[in-house]
Amino acid sequence: MDKSPFSDFVDGDDPHEYGVFEGQCVACDAYTRIDDLGLCEECTGKLDRDMIRKRDWDYSASAWACPQEKREELRKLIIKEYGARLELIAPSDASKRKRAKRSRNSRKASER
Repeated sequence: MDKSPFSDFVDGDDPHEYGVFEGQCVACDAYTRIDDLGLCEECTGKLDRDMIRKRDWDYSASAWACPQEKREELRKLIIKEYGARLELIAPSDASKRKRAKRSRNSRKASER
């Protein structure tokens, strides 16, 4: 599950052959080795965990290899170990609207 996309290299291997390059991570701006999505190793893990939290099984490298009957167990394990909040993916528009609506309602109630 925690296998790094960078761990398969042997000294002398060409990382470009594996889709890993030197560059700036698009998520955290660190200049390091990045994968084909432009993410560093740490952000790749965050994205994978977010996909599992959202049950986007087809987009998670860890869940893709996991049998369907074990996916919910994997999700519970991720939430237990890392929490339920998304680490890299921004919340959906629906949750932003709910927060905004609540804050407007609370302002109106406090004005009364």
